[in-house]
Amino acid sequence: MSAATGAPEDPARRPDQPVLKDGIRLRRLTRWQAEDMRADIADLAAESVAGTTGERYHNRGDFLHRLSITARRPGFALLVAETTVLVGCAFGCPMGSEGSGSRGSDGTLQAIIQRLTSRARFVALTQVVAHPHVQHRDIARRLQQRLLTELHSSLGITLLHPADRAGQAAFSSWGWQNVGEVVGLPGSIAPCVLTLSLEGQLSARR
Repeated sequence: MSAATGAPEDPARRPDQPVLKDGIRLRRLTRWQAEDMRADIADLAAESVAGTTGERYHNRGDFLHRLSITARRPGFALLVAETTVLVGCAFGCPMGSEGSGSRGSDGTLQAIIQRLTSRARFVALTQVVAHPHVQHRDIARRLQQRLLTELHSSLGITLLHPADRAGQAAFSSWGWQNVGEVVGLPGSIAPCVLTLSLEGQLSARR
């Protein structure tokens, strides 16, 4: 599983950025629609980290590779947030008893998450991206909550490079918990595992 990307620190809004109010529409794309919009989504992903310390860990090519790999997985879902322009996206797939298989790296990841959370089923959010705007935290929260709801899971997980402090800070601001670096997954770097409990977010809002 590839590491997910984050979003930037909070830059000041530029004059050319859209003013986001209540007219934000979330919609789920089919695989074919995602393929048609892949260039626009990749542009947004690159823009979301441009000029931040997280830029070195995420590039357009990596994003397109993650999207292509994840789109072939069972249960793949991609949501976009739009006003008059694209302002956010999130995608991932379910894993566990009714999601992806339990062999290879997927099985290793599932075993790690079950050990850490006591949950056998979860959603691997490969990417959460929001337009670099003062309201990007709210957009990201809405996207990730909607994705978990549509995939019928209350637990999301994502993997980040351990040195990607900007990405970790962004996910933390969206309600994710960093449970530390894990070993045993493919690759030379032990990624940080971050978890998001939808139940915890809903309880915090009451």
